[in-house]
Amino acid sequence: MRDSYERFFSQGYISKDQFFEFGLSETIYAPLDKAEVAWQELKHRIQNNQQVFIRGFGRNSNGTHLFQAFYADVVSNNQVTVDPTNNAQPTKLIRDLTGYSKTKSSKHEPIQNYQISHIFGRTKNVFAFTAPWNIVYMPKMLDPFTGHEAKGPMIDEYKDRFQRQSFNHFESLITDYNELITSPKLVDAIHVYLDKIEQDKTLNYKDVIKLRSSVLEELTPIIL
Repeated sequence: MRDSYERFFSQGYISKDQFFEFGLSETIYAPLDKAEVAWQELKHRIQNNQQVFIRGFGRNSNGTHLFQAFYADVVSNNQVTVDPTNNAQPTKLIRDLTGYSKTKSSKHEPIQNYQISHIFGRTKNVFAFTAPWNIVYMPKMLDPFTGHEAKGPMIDEYKDRFQRQSFNHFESLITDYNELITSPKLVDAIHVYLDKIEQDKTLNYKDVIKLRSSVLEELTPIIL
């Protein structure tokens, strides 16, 4: 297998381990105390029918209404909103929690050539899309090792190290999320709703199947 990443490192410019260590050490996390406050605020908004955000579902977000109906039923929140740029709310959150901004700001220290990354994905999960434990600034040059299109053992190795480091930083918050997302009450409500809409003849069956698949993939615990 010809792997362009392996061929790059074989030239001796920098070792794989050195590159990985740079990426891991330069990742910018929210301080745990501030992240704790933001996480409690997010849970409060969800549980009290206040506005919260997710990324759109389906091509051109045309299936998002299915997720919104799901959350209205399962967590009694009908204020779930599509993020207008797919990253506006995470950007605001990480900026406020870390004090760093990719755009000019009098209130924040400027940074460039960093990108915002969702550590564990789950961008249609209302508990995870704007969760402070799921969002970081990372050096842009690491994008080839975290992007969806990258594949191979080296990609898997970096992703594993990145996620483990992140889990250790936010362990108490992620443990709380895992307990919430696996609570019998929520799990039962999810399955009851999905079974119910499969019987709804007013809905497109293919859309329902896609929603089921996405929900069962998105609303899951963080397990490494």
